[in-house]
Amino acid sequence: DQIVEEEFLAVRMTAGQDDGRPNRRLTDFILHDETGAAQPLEMLEINDLFITGLILPLEGSVDKKKEEGVRCEGFGRIESWDISGYEDGSPVIWISTDIADYNCQKAAASYKKYYDHFFEKARACLEVYKKLAKSSGGDPDISLDELLAGMARSMSGSKYFSGTVSLKEFIISQGGFIYKQLIGLELKANDKGFEDIPALIALRDESKKQANFASAQVMPSNATLKIGSGTVDEEKKNQMDSVDEDEDAKLARLLQEEENWNSRKQRKNPRSSSSSNKFYIKINEDEIANDYPLPAYYKTSLQETDEFIVFDNDYDVYDIEDLPRSMLHNWALYNSDSRLISLELLPMKPCSEIDVTIFG
Repeated sequence: DQIVEEEFLAVRMTAGQDDGRPNRRLTDFILHDETGAAQPLEMLEINDLFITGLILPLEGSVDKKKEEGVRCEGFGRIESWDISGYEDGSPVIWISTDIADYNCQKAAASYKKYYDHFFEKARACLEVYKKLAKSSGGDPDISLDELLAGMARSMSGSKYFSGTVSLKEFIISQGGFIYKQLIGLELKANDKGFEDIPALIALRDESKKQANFASAQVMPSNATLKIGSGTVDEEKKNQMDSVDEDEDAKLARLLQEEENWNSRKQRKNPRSSSSSNKFYIKINEDEIANDYPLPAYYKTSLQETDEFIVFDNDYDVYDIEDLPRSMLHNWALYNSDSRLISLELLPMKPCSEIDVTIFG
């Protein structure tokens, strides 16, 4: 890889079939301030941020080993960022300078903790979009509880969360961020405006409520306590909705987010490290096909409720022995295609190598 000092040279040396404004891929990157200290992308709202990384043509090469990029240090500044990929179901983070737009790929190892956090926030935006947009098979009329349950299920494979509760906490904490991203999207013909969707509004308000509670917890002891009428309180609420955060509040929020993120990673399920040593002998469907009837599909006309709503468990379970126990009647097991499936395909004990997904 070559190294250049000027961004415009790096962009020129990695030119592809540009039609208008240049688009490039960015990998092994760090976003930092003027002093070179790594910073979260959202700090752009407060300070100037710059980029150090490897610039590549937007179109990837078939032979990754022969793919050459140009490294550039401290270029920018970053003017804006954006999230795309709503239609594809996988978030793509873009950052823009005066010269080009960059598709962020793999962050440098030293910057990974910042980028992983932002990427999970972007993924939460996409998952909420899929749950609420009719064009993506979503339902704009679901409740906040149903939205959170669906989110906890769709993001449950993330390695950054220890369980349902930490996932829900994270999603609620990002309610304002998610709301801002979705209301800025262009709507498709059949989609309802996101600013009018009750579950999204409730998510934003719940996030704001928790943020206000957290800030009240650290209110100085010499602060003056004022008791006002409901009318005044409502006026204050309206003012809060209309006034943006000042820089101190933004900085405090971002620092608190980072602290919460690091705390969640530390609370990650302790079984995950030891379970990697467990394995099981996989049963192939062909081996047991003669023991069962011909394939059939699960069908129901009943309204179904998500398991997370039924139990409403406000805790994370670290041991299978601590799970709630219930009776199951009139039940069926099926795969992602709704085809009825045998319990034989699952191991009897939890292990890390399971590659079969069964629903009930």
